[in-house]
Amino acid sequence: MNLHLQRAVFKAALFAVLFFFAFWVPVIAQQIFVNGGPIGYQFGVYELDFHSSEKDKDPFYELSLTVTFTLPSGKKVTVDGFNDGGSLFRARAYASEVGVWTWQSQSNDPAMHAHNGTFEILPSPYKGKLRVHAQDPYQFSYDNGDWFLHIGDTGYRFVVASEPHWKDYIDQAAAMGATKIRTWFAMERSKVSDLFEGNSDKLALNYWKEIERRLRYTLENHPNMIIQLIPFAEDAPLINSYADGNGKAKKLIAYAQARWSSFPNVQWTIINDVMLVDNNPELKGREVNWQTVNQVGTDMAAREPWGTLLTSHQARFSGYQFVAAPWSDIVTLEDLDQVAGQKIAEYRQQVRQPIVNDEDRYELYRPPVHRRYFFRRLMLASLFSGGHATYGGLRTYEAFGGHNISPTGGLSNEYLAWEGRDKGVSGYYDANRAGILQQGAHDFTHIHEFFKSSGLTLVGLEPDDAFVGGDPFRSKCIRSAGTYLIYLANPSGETPETDFPNTKVAEVTIDLPPGQYTCNWFDPKSGSWIRGRRLEGGQQTLKAPAAEDWVVWIEQIQ
Repeated sequence: MNLHLQRAVFKAALFAVLFFFAFWVPVIAQQIFVNGGPIGYQFGVYELDFHSSEKDKDPFYELSLTVTFTLPSGKKVTVDGFNDGGSLFRARAYASEVGVWTWQSQSNDPAMHAHNGTFEILPSPYKGKLRVHAQDPYQFSYDNGDWFLHIGDTGYRFVVASEPHWKDYIDQAAAMGATKIRTWFAMERSKVSDLFEGNSDKLALNYWKEIERRLRYTLENHPNMIIQLIPFAEDAPLINSYADGNGKAKKLIAYAQARWSSFPNVQWTIINDVMLVDNNPELKGREVNWQTVNQVGTDMAAREPWGTLLTSHQARFSGYQFVAAPWSDIVTLEDLDQVAGQKIAEYRQQVRQPIVNDEDRYELYRPPVHRRYFFRRLMLASLFSGGHATYGGLRTYEAFGGHNISPTGGLSNEYLAWEGRDKGVSGYYDANRAGILQQGAHDFTHIHEFFKSSGLTLVGLEPDDAFVGGDPFRSKCIRSAGTYLIYLANPSGETPETDFPNTKVAEVTIDLPPGQYTCNWFDPKSGSWIRGRRLEGGQQTLKAPAAEDWVVWIEQIQ
């Protein structure tokens, strides 16, 4: 091939690639949610519309609609439809399989009954729903098989209609490395009454639609971000009424599932931060009978069409009641100073499920002295314990109450201060620039970089703190045959709340099986690597390249 022809072929190929990325990829990105078209895309949402003819029946409580989808594999999934205002009903499918789907409707309204149709699901670049990893019950994956690096954040009011900075919040949470957001439906901390119109049983659809607008924004702009929805928030009286057959309590959770279980970015947590008691007829405050939560979980699991993961959340230090419950997919904990992963280790002895410390310290509530070090240490120690952790920054359980203050002293608009910005949801980096947060989550992107650049996951690795001396407050280890990941936390003292990274260089003594090994050091404060020396098997002491905390990756040479 002559030079001119080579150049022509190269230019044509380059143009094709540029055309692909300029036009096809954005189109795909906008098609994660499809309404009634002939095609949809795998791991997205496919939606059907119906219109009721019944004018005198309550569309929420008296009219019913179900749609049975037959997947290309032959599997049948029946979903509940939901009213979306006036005569409009919708039914949604999570497009889990590639190929031709068929569907048929069933309804007590003749206008919505016995409709049928087909559509085709095409391959897509999306990753899909969060699952328990098929090869490791303590880890998560997406539906496409990719390992899920759990770095949680708490944004309780992210989907609450009154929060003005929700886009800044979710965009900057994604930028700082969060992969899961905890959020609830409550306008007020202990009440979800705004989901209904006044004191009636009628759903306040504008409020529900605003929640959906934010879920869809996240899905379309950050499709790999998981949103942990907490439908009952901390509304103990409402969930207690579920046991008595309260229609509002039952409708809330059934409607939420009908509307959003098909979303690939949703995971359910029944209620938050409650005090569980045992069949107590005289409940007060945040007390809830555990039997009631168990019934809600059982009902949700029986109704769940797409296998959306389900858990619940209890008060600090109270552990997790539902380890043996068939409906529970995740152990969710609230504790304090879990920088050695001790609670994760405790529950790994009881259950083969992912274990998440979803609340520990926050930057502004029970704050540690050195916030950046504490949360970096919490996240790495939890991961190297075979579990997962969640960060919290602003007081997101309280409503945003601030207003813009004009910049003074020659500050640029980038450095706008916000009165009351420690409450509600707003951008993580904005809050740091305003001096409200102190970089507690600044190193989470480096954790992403560690796994991305090494090509490692934690699938199949087992915690082994004995390998690094048996003091998990100082050193953590997770390993498999031939692979050793060690976190040298190297704290300055014995109290996590006040610990700083030590100015002394950390050392660790290990005993490797016979063989040769590579040894590479990762600085979790900067995201940079330092190549270490080759190691031989046997006992030896490794010394970190510098002071403070480090991660070391040891790999046997095959």
